[in-house]
Amino acid sequence: MSDSNIALLIDFENAGLDSMRTLVEQMSGVGRIIVKRAYADWSSQRKGQEQLIELGIEAIHNYRGPRAGKNSCDIKLTIDAVELLHSAQVDTFVIVSSDSDFVPLVNHLRGSGKQVIGAGREDVTSATMVKSCDRYIFLRPSEVDQRSPSTVRRRIPAKKRSPNGSNSKDSDTLSSLIMRAVEAAMNDDGIVLGTKLAQTIQRIDPGFSYKEQGYRNFREFLEARNEITVTLHQGTDFTVSLNPSANIKKPDNHNRPIRNGPQRLITFQPNKNLQDQIPEDWDNRVNEAWTDRNKDQISGQAAASAAARVLGFKRLRDSVYPTLDKLLASSKLLQSKWARNKNYVEKMK
Repeated sequence: MSDSNIALLIDFENAGLDSMRTLVEQMSGVGRIIVKRAYADWSSQRKGQEQLIELGIEAIHNYRGPRAGKNSCDIKLTIDAVELLHSAQVDTFVIVSSDSDFVPLVNHLRGSGKQVIGAGREDVTSATMVKSCDRYIFLRPSEVDQRSPSTVRRRIPAKKRSPNGSNSKDSDTLSSLIMRAVEAAMNDDGIVLGTKLAQTIQRIDPGFSYKEQGYRNFREFLEARNEITVTLHQGTDFTVSLNPSANIKKPDNHNRPIRNGPQRLITFQPNKNLQDQIPEDWDNRVNEAWTDRNKDQISGQAAASAAARVLGFKRLRDSVYPTLDKLLASSKLLQSKWARNKNYVEKMK
């Protein structure tokens, strides 16, 4: 997305000026904004024109006659978007409006292979509009830039965050979203790369933002959740798997996780019924199965398949140790001889 050409189209009468500077700056981080337009009847929308000029936004005037409908600006915006689709090298369209009337336009742009980012006020945006976009940014009134003396400065207090890093009323929704995304994206070992999980969550809920939950990055957000286990590997990569106790109510812990090093301590308590079904020397057999491959590095899929056969299951995810990380964490023997490295299992030297 770093090289995307962006068209920023603003339904000004619906969105207003709030957070417009922040939005422009945020979109500049996504790509190059080649079109910036705000649609309104500017004869009645005189306030804010100076700020639009500062932001380099072109004011598109649509005079509203006494019998003109309230959707005349929407129609003009839609016509321009379709023209840009066929006449300009636009990769991403940003539609700034909370109006669900733009859903057909969004669907048409996406159907033509373009990415569509929506933006609007959370309190009035319909769920249909949010779900239609590839991503949706909720605009909130923010402190107006000091260089706009004609406007009133106002600051909205941050929402109080609950112990698990989310707003209390959204806790169950967040838990469901994370677990659904992990289940949709995980491989046969029950794990998913962090980058793929972030993409999956965004596709399931375009309105999701870890920054709105109060975190600096996506990994920090995940590490504060009890539904999942985050495992760090060499470099900046990390994997995510479901916590076996994900269906248990989270403890009342007001402290975020403390990280004293590059690795997290992983503990895993296997299901006792399944534990009774596996051989007592299962870890020794797994070690032999991996060693027999005569390779210092085994793909995660191959290692999981070999381990599943030893444990007596078709897939490792169905066993008492559903992921390779939990398999290694449950055996000192395997930990002394093997280690995870991204999507591989490597022999210790």
